[in-house]
Amino acid sequence: MEKLGATERKYLLAVYLTLNQMGWTRLKKVSTFLKVKMPSAKQFLERLSDLGLVYYETRGGISLTPEGKRIAISENAHFNAVKMFFCEILQLDQTQSDEAAWNIYFNLDPGTVSRFSDFARFLVEDEGKEVVEKFKSFLKQPRKMLAPCPLNVQNKEEKEEK
Repeated sequence: MEKLGATERKYLLAVYLTLNQMGWTRLKKVSTFLKVKMPSAKQFLERLSDLGLVYYETRGGISLTPEGKRIAISENAHFNAVKMFFCEILQLDQTQSDEAAWNIYFNLDPGTVSRFSDFARFLVEDEGKEVVEKFKSFLKQPRKMLAPCPLNVQNKEEKEEK
C-alpha cells in the first residue's frame, strides 16, 4: 500500500471517530466533524475507498475496512498522545487541546510524532511527573516580564554597526 498523506490520515481518523454504534458513519457527519465542505470530504473518502481503507458508496454509509481500522486505531493512539501533551502537560482545556492536536498532529512527520508521543509519555510517568508538577506550579505564579532574547539584542547591535 502506498504511503498515506496527512489529509488521508486525517479523514481516516475522522471516519473512525465519527462511527456510530453500528460501525458506520455518514459523509455529512465526517464533513461537519472536520469543518469542511461535503464535496471536499467526498473526494477524500472516495480516495480512501480506492485505497481499500473504507467502504464508501455515494449517499450510503461509510465504514472502515479491516486495514483501515488497523491504521485508524494506530493514528488515534498517536493523536491522543499529542492531545494528552496539550491537556495534561501544558494544562490547556479540552477544546484548546483538541484544536492544538488537530492543527499540529497532521503536520508532523511520523518520526516526530513518535518522539513527541514518547516525550509526553515520559513526562506523565515516573521521573517526568515532577517536571509536570513544577510546570503546573509555575503556571499559577504571577507573570514576569521576560528579558529580551540575547540573540535579538546582538542582532540589533550588529545592524546598528552596519
